[in-house]
Amino acid sequence: MSLRVVGKNVIKPDALEKVTGKALYAGDLKRPGMLYARAVRSPYAHALVLSIETEGALAVPGVVAVLTARDIPGENHVGMTGNKDQPVLAEEKVRFRGEAVAVVAAETPAAAEKGVRKVAVEYRALPVVETAEQGLDEGSAQVSDKGNLCWHKKVVRGDWEKAVKEAAVVVTGEYRTQMVEHAYLETEAVLAEPQGDGVLVWSTTKSVHLDRKEIARVLGLPLEGVHVVAPHIGGSFGGKSDLTLNCMAALLCLKTGRPVTMTLLREESMQVSTKRHACVMKYTHAADARGNLTAVRLEVIGDAGAYIDYTPAVMQRMIIHGAGPYRVPNVWLEGRGVLTNNPVAGAMRGFGVPQVVFACERQMDRLAEKLGIDPVEIRLRNVLEKGDLLATGQQVDHVVGLREGIIKAREIMDSCSPLPARPNEKTAWGIACFHYGNGRTGMNDPGVATVRPLDDGRVHVAVGSPDIGQGSNTILAQIAAEALGLDIGQIELVSADTRLTLDSGTTSGTRLTAVVGRAVKDAAECWRSLLLGAAAALLNTEAGELRLSAGPGGGAVIAGPKGALSLGEVFRRARQANINLEVTTRFDPPTTPLDDENGQGSPYGVYTYGVQLVGLGVNVYTGQVGLHKVACILNVGRVINPVLFEGQVEGGTAMGIGYALFEEVKLKEGRVLNDNFNSYLIPTVLDVAPVECLVLPISDQRGPFGASGIGEPSTIPAAAAIANAVSRATGVQYYNLPLSLEEVISG
Repeated sequence: MSLRVVGKNVIKPDALEKVTGKALYAGDLKRPGMLYARAVRSPYAHALVLSIETEGALAVPGVVAVLTARDIPGENHVGMTGNKDQPVLAEEKVRFRGEAVAVVAAETPAAAEKGVRKVAVEYRALPVVETAEQGLDEGSAQVSDKGNLCWHKKVVRGDWEKAVKEAAVVVTGEYRTQMVEHAYLETEAVLAEPQGDGVLVWSTTKSVHLDRKEIARVLGLPLEGVHVVAPHIGGSFGGKSDLTLNCMAALLCLKTGRPVTMTLLREESMQVSTKRHACVMKYTHAADARGNLTAVRLEVIGDAGAYIDYTPAVMQRMIIHGAGPYRVPNVWLEGRGVLTNNPVAGAMRGFGVPQVVFACERQMDRLAEKLGIDPVEIRLRNVLEKGDLLATGQQVDHVVGLREGIIKAREIMDSCSPLPARPNEKTAWGIACFHYGNGRTGMNDPGVATVRPLDDGRVHVAVGSPDIGQGSNTILAQIAAEALGLDIGQIELVSADTRLTLDSGTTSGTRLTAVVGRAVKDAAECWRSLLLGAAAALLNTEAGELRLSAGPGGGAVIAGPKGALSLGEVFRRARQANINLEVTTRFDPPTTPLDDENGQGSPYGVYTYGVQLVGLGVNVYTGQVGLHKVACILNVGRVINPVLFEGQVEGGTAMGIGYALFEEVKLKEGRVLNDNFNSYLIPTVLDVAPVECLVLPISDQRGPFGASGIGEPSTIPAAAAIANAVSRATGVQYYNLPLSLEEVISG
């Protein structure tokens, strides 16, 4: 298929504003009479709240308002899913260090900070649950009155026990992964300002429509009383589910009748924002004498932190993807989410899949070693093909491409071997495979798009999901232009404004391109047919004789044998004739819920597949790991915008390198010990080798023009490939992340 706009390098329209510093983020917004808000946060990770006295704060010059839980007019609980267990302001008990118990608004930041110090809170400390394993111990302190086990499910198919007994070889291992910070450049921020009888909220959010519902519920307002907009956003990576922050600012705005801004300090953000789940994973892999997998068992325990939040969604993905992208007839994949007094764990790039891919791919290398075969070969013998069954029983109805990817990885290794070695360095290659379901798991997940003409001859396309910096607005505009047969400049793309868009879901789960993009394509095609039909009536001709195309001066023209009309003219004449030229379309991927007993079903309608290859060296004296070459070989269907695609792959790989080698939230009794970038290590340009990005020419999935997503998948395999390479270089098996100098040497 020959495409005009899709597949081309279109520059993001906000790129110049961002690089010149003109782009306004939520923390940059200013309003006349604006107040500054700061939260009063608990110094304890687990404590009863005995009393809160606000009189001292109200006496501080410049302090205008102090709110506690008793001042909330609506419900005092929020959540990204149905588990709305987290209070906006704690009432009887705090469950993590830094949890807000009150919020202060003042004329200046200094007055707000002084007011915070003057709020007198009396606590009674309680025992702290520091790990998920501790949380499961009998007699452990109870974080919730419902117990510490907050989620427990499994995916089961076949007879796992029988397969293990009959296997030629069995490999077991216990793996541990760490809690990780999102480390976005922009911290969480919000501005709430009065709007009629309600509020207008500008937020660093990935979900304006969800935020609107939660804010309205907390404020006790009708839904139409809350308007939420996402301005420019400085990264999310699954974080910035800022429900409590949004609600605190909105409550103060409602109380004072004045605009209220609230921006977290970096140390504050790193203490209270959501994190990647720390996990303990026990794996068993069984195979026959040729290396064909016969069974996989996984038992994973995830640290949910103090509240449930995204834990069910994250851990369900873990067990769904727990057998890897392999053909396995017998599986038992079981997960438990456990409440602790650590920061709340939530969504982070990969939704739990990086954890299980690290452990599962380590198992594949160990299995190959035990069988005496090459790590590449064992993967070739087991990778999924079209027609195979996934662990949930879903049949793969598309070309997977992993076999071709692995063969390409082997060609790269052969052409680049031996790897160059620095002094005192041992070198090796590592390989890892992955698959990733796009969208929400086994539930309704509609992308929604609206298309209508503009008087100036351009086409208006509206979606509710925010562009969080990855360039989704550009991608969606390209999809619309391609479907309409127009140039990109003729598309006005509007997103993330609850007054101007319908709810098209959150920017999460790698769903924007595959799900929302498909809705945009369908809406554009439907609108084009409607438009040509209206123009045919106006020109007294058949719709099939008309063509929509770019016209002079940047407008669109509808032309046929009996004349031509500009899009603006068609719109004006159609409006006079009461012809509706607005189309809204939904695309909901075909999925089925997983059954409660064995987790069988079809969780995703679109999948991304890939292979990552890493060549590296390990200093035998210091344990330092240096990357020489990284290659990502991917089946993502059609690439909509190559330069944005490569940016996602390079950035996601860098994040995966940090996860593998450096990053770890250090905790002691719920306190983050490394709460800024001088102590929380993230990779620099010196730590990341150039990333070669290779796309397999396959485009047969349900996404627009056959496309699937890459934002999260780009991070998933890096830690696994690096760990496998380090293990091969040193001859030592590794079971824990990060692979710090100490871990590599002591291993």
